[in-house]
Amino acid sequence: MTRATPTDDTVTRTRRSSEHIARDLLDAAAIEFAAHGFAGASTRRIAQRAGAHQPQINYHFTSKDQLWRSTVDHLFSQMDSALPAFGGDPSTSDAFASVVRSFVRFSAERPELDRIINLEATVPSLRLDWLVATHLAPRFEALSAGWAALRDRGLGATLTGAEVWEVLIGFGALHFANAPMLTLLGIHGGDDLSESDAHADRILAILLPAGVGRP
Repeated sequence: MTRATPTDDTVTRTRRSSEHIARDLLDAAAIEFAAHGFAGASTRRIAQRAGAHQPQINYHFTSKDQLWRSTVDHLFSQMDSALPAFGGDPSTSDAFASVVRSFVRFSAERPELDRIINLEATVPSLRLDWLVATHLAPRFEALSAGWAALRDRGLGATLTGAEVWEVLIGFGALHFANAPMLTLLGIHGGDDLSESDAHADRILAILLPAGVGRP
């Protein structure tokens, strides 16, 4: 009898550690939740994208809601790792600009986070309450404190912390979350590094205009 030769996919499933599988499921879930929202997301498609079996989702996550929350935690953790420390004393325009550039670059690399946030932001829900309390409010407070420190040194545009937040989220991250539409309009130039750097320059021209703490 001829023994079947394991496929690459079978070998991959066999060799991956439990931690590796969980991470692959979270990466796959980020794409699925960003594309279809919580209600429309399919755990079957998530498992297929991750090269896993659907029961493995049930093993690692007790419910679809826990999978969604763990996915959001995963994306924010990746964002925090990508950004330099901010909120202690970003007292120079260079330090603030570094944060902005890192944030824009992350938004270009992982637009799923902003897409997930935007899908949840329009309708009150327990997920939105959790998202704001757990992730958005603490980062909003850190940004506001950092911007206040910058303004105390006479740097930056005459904007409030809330307005800076809206510039970064609404003009910054949304540029990449809405890339398919903006590309058709000829506004978005692609997802490569040069596009994110060019967009960061546009944001910094607003937040750190020439003559106000910016060359």
